[in-house]
Amino acid sequence: MNDYIAEKQTANWLKQNGMNEGSFMAMDALFVQAQQISHNLIKHNLALLNETQIALLNGYLTKASNKATRRTLTSNNAYAVMKIGKQINRQLFKAYKAINTSR
Repeated sequence: MNDYIAEKQTANWLKQNGMNEGSFMAMDALFVQAQQISHNLIKHNLALLNETQIALLNGYLTKASNKATRRTLTSNNAYAVMKIGKQINRQLFKAYKAINTSR
């Protein structure tokens, strides 16, 4: 595999996870992880979120996507997104467990 194909695949993966190469390289790992969690929750688990959670996740994505507002993000913002991700993950696991124990 040559470098061009690998770079194209990397850019495609980043796009699927709601990021671009420039913001990915400029952000700390904590903020990148929170951005990925926020994007995936909105994309795949929107039905499990309430209005305040959706607003918080959309606000985080908006701030993370803009270079000027990205500087205002704090670790508390990232941890709030991760907390929501943990709550939804627990709900999904309980539903999965209920399905598998009922068999």
